[in-house]
Amino acid sequence: MAAKGEEIWKQKCSACHKLNERYIGPAHSEVLKRRTPEFVMNIMLNPEEMQKKHPEVKKLLAEYLSVMPNQNLTLDDARAVLEFLRLSTK
Repeated sequence: MAAKGEEIWKQKCSACHKLNERYIGPAHSEVLKRRTPEFVMNIMLNPEEMQKKHPEVKKLLAEYLSVMPNQNLTLDDARAVLEFLRLSTK
């Protein structure tokens, strides 16, 4: 599952996120030390709603001055990316 997640991450996320450094968006390597799995799943699956309603996401918008586009991930795709990020955190 993590291998599939890595491929999806490379295709859909790496244009704005790097694993170990800040870029257009926050670094992803330790995202699960900063955020819950539920938060990460929700931002991947519902970025527009999270950007409008979640106070932490609003802070990120103010800091990075960039919105996160909806990548139209399926639930299975988001789970695979989450597993890749989980393994990248170790």
